[in-house]
Amino acid sequence: MSFQTWLVSPRSRLDVVAGVMDGILNALILAAGLLLKGNSIDIGLISRVSAASAVTTLFVFFVAHYAELRTELARVERQLSLTPRGRLGASRLGRQSFEQALAGAALAAVCGFIGAALPLLISMVVPRPTYTGPCITIVLLGVLGGTLARSIHGSMLTWSIAVMAGGGLFILFGLELNLVS
Repeated sequence: MSFQTWLVSPRSRLDVVAGVMDGILNALILAAGLLLKGNSIDIGLISRVSAASAVTTLFVFFVAHYAELRTELARVERQLSLTPRGRLGASRLGRQSFEQALAGAALAAVCGFIGAALPLLISMVVPRPTYTGPCITIVLLGVLGGTLARSIHGSMLTWSIAVMAGGGLFILFGLELNLVS
């Protein structure tokens, strides 16, 4: 499968959209105080928050993808009535599962890094009024929700509003936690 085919496949779409959304939500919860209180944002902070988001996204997505692929191999083993359990997992298919899980997780992590950097960069470029960056970010979440709805034939309006509301809740939660200020 070519890189372009892999990148636009439905499985990769999940990694891209969820990675970007996860990154945005991580940034909103970690830096809500900075975004809304008008404190200065610099490239160092953007890099640290984005790296934290990327690392957690990489780990979570790798575990999820690998568990899903190994579960599929176990199901196939049961259907084929292979006596020694784990035989397919120890084969070339097991290694391919590992590589596929790592590739999907890496894509999600890159998207998570970009997603976390976006709200902080927007707030750095458009510093006043302080709510402009978070508002633009919530609109961006709405666009992602609408895009996801379109790809699954759901209600674009419902998905957009739900994801935007979630972003707003993350900002409120981040303000309450006041993790980075």
